[in-house]
Amino acid sequence: MERETKPPDSYCTLDHDGCIVCSDAGIPLQVVSIEGHDALCEDAAGNRTEIAVDLVAPVKAGEVLLTHGGVAIAKV
Repeated sequence: MERETKPPDSYCTLDHDGCIVCSDAGIPLQVVSIEGHDALCEDAAGNRTEIAVDLVAPVKAGEVLLTHGGVAIAKV
């Protein structure tokens, strides 16, 4: 599966300080894998990070989560 090298400007990603669309309020991330109360997640640009999923558990791989400050705050 090929990825775009640069996502459209309207996407929020982990490697930006913020954006006009979401005012840095939340970043949608897709769950790659889960270990305990944390999930490895990926943004639209392919950046990966660990996210705490306690507030939205249970979570499955493939789901999209709205995240802020390293914590999942909602399922999309």
